[in-house]
Amino acid sequence: MDRTILGVRGMGPTKWNLKPDGITPSILCPVVSQASVSVIDGPLATPSGLTTALRSKPSSRLHVSHKILTLISRETTSGRFIPEMDGLRFVAISMVILFHLNGYLTAKSPLHYVAPPDTDWLARLALVGFHGVELFFVISGFMLGLPFASHYIGGGPKVRLERYYLRRLTRLEPPYFVTLLALFALAIWIQGKNTINLFPHLAASCFYLHNLIYGSSSPVIGVAWSLEIEVQFYLLVPVLTLLFAIRRVRLRRFVISLLTVSALSVQTVFLRNHNRFSLSILAYIQFFLIGFLLADVYVTDWKVAPRLRLYWDVAAAAGWPLLFIVLRSDTLTHWILPYLVFLLYYATFRGLLFNRFFTNSWVTAVGGMCYSIYLIHYEVISALGRVTKKITLGGSYWVHLLIPVVCISLCSKGRACGVIGQSGYEIAQRNLF
Repeated sequence: MDRTILGVRGMGPTKWNLKPDGITPSILCPVVSQASVSVIDGPLATPSGLTTALRSKPSSRLHVSHKILTLISRETTSGRFIPEMDGLRFVAISMVILFHLNGYLTAKSPLHYVAPPDTDWLARLALVGFHGVELFFVISGFMLGLPFASHYIGGGPKVRLERYYLRRLTRLEPPYFVTLLALFALAIWIQGKNTINLFPHLAASCFYLHNLIYGSSSPVIGVAWSLEIEVQFYLLVPVLTLLFAIRRVRLRRFVISLLTVSALSVQTVFLRNHNRFSLSILAYIQFFLIGFLLADVYVTDWKVAPRLRLYWDVAAAAGWPLLFIVLRSDTLTHWILPYLVFLLYYATFRGLLFNRFFTNSWVTAVGGMCYSIYLIHYEVISALGRVTKKITLGGSYWVHLLIPVVCISLCSKGRACGVIGQSGYEIAQRNLF
């Protein structure tokens, strides 16, 4: 069977190649569409809407947009593409980048601002941006729990663990090791660090053990602390997802919720001032469980095709500002954040306007690149900051925060435009990352 259908919820027309081994999307152009298609392995793959309208002669502007989108979009090897999740990844990576941009600017900039940065609402928002990592954890819980939920709840095919781990290995390890070795070389060559002293940290990072061995983030690749927690979750997924084997819906969700509350309670007692535990999955298990709960709702209640309602936009419009208010309090963050993130993600799937934003082709394209962006964003900020911090355009904090953002955007756009028309082999190399 080899058919083609068009349409993705809230996105432009998208070509879906239906083959026996799954459904693989490839973006055609960023024309807004009301169509809705949800993709998941197994018998639950039921598109809720189709559109077949495409311009026969697209304008050159659309053609260029299509080329750029094709270059920066990723292909899914699992046959499962849920645009809302890439849209939420966009928010998470934006929060992390804003946090590090603000940190670099306030630490390295020689300027004296008209108003102190800590009095600016954007700076306050940036200060809580590191919680974007926890948004990623919920997404991981959802995406990795989904095939198991499909199997246990929806009668989908059994997840083959060897393929599950092989997919993780082949998709995540190449860019990670390339980045790790490159940063190791730069640390020795540019920063003048001692090879003998740094090598044990490199070895620990190679095996995702730096958090547990040293109780701190790696001096080679500092952002990898969260990736090590993700790896711990990957290893536990086959066991944790046995929760989906509980047949009764209410009981299953009660158990997941109970485990979440229990984790929060235990953390307040045992994980305080213990670096190795606070840098392990034990300190973040609640976010992965919330992802499981969302996967349960997605498969059980929505049948992978949630109906959009405007009143969920109202909930999202109130919830996102509330998120940043909650994040300013450690106590509220600990007890409320997991459930608030669940509500926001739920509203993203159900809201009419917010769903359209989060499934926009450009938003999902950037969100789909979040892994490679996350690996190198700190070094890119540092490299560009050495130049941009010398640019003085008045005493506005906003202006000087915007300068590196514009530079990064222009570099990204130039890279995308520069590779238009390159060979498929080069494009395949890009898609590896």
